Amino acid sequence: MRNKLLLGVAAVMLVMGVGGAVAGHVPVVDPNTVPPGFLATHNDVAGIEIDSFARAVRHGHADATIRHFVFGPNAATAWHTHPGPAIVTVASGTFAYQDAHANHCRTRTYTVGQGFFDSGFGHVHRGIAGPNGAHLYTLWLTPTGSPNETIPAPAPPECS
Repeated sequence: MRNKLLLGVAAVMLVMGVGGAVAGHVPVVDPNTVPPGFLATHNDVAGIEIDSFARAVRHGHADATIRHFVFGPNAATAWHTHPGPAIVTVASGTFAYQDAHANHCRTRTYTVGQGFFDSGFGHVHRGIAGPNGAHLYTLWLTPTGSPNETIPAPAPPECS
């Protein structure tokens, strides 16, 4: 049952993402330049919290954003949060997810075929590509009208 629910949520988010991307405020990749096929499939995504999706949906609507990230070797994102949840899948290389947990700075590394869930809504974190860089596919679900899917934030005290 849980798998069917996750599949349903993902399908709805994909459909909303395509429609939202066309109407969005950021440049969108021309779909004619993207080869057909799966961008990621059967990735094991850890730590999914369904209640974060429910928080992002208001009156049956939400904004979905799908993005392909390319990180060079050992490149790091700035510390940040999101206005809603994100599912991140690793398509190539390795990628570390760093956040504060249980009063210490935690780093978890993901490889090709793996992914992680970020609950958003103020959960501060950053990502660090491995020595060969990384390609990621990220799907955000944010409340309708959110001005941006990424919000800069200071590093947690445990990670400073």
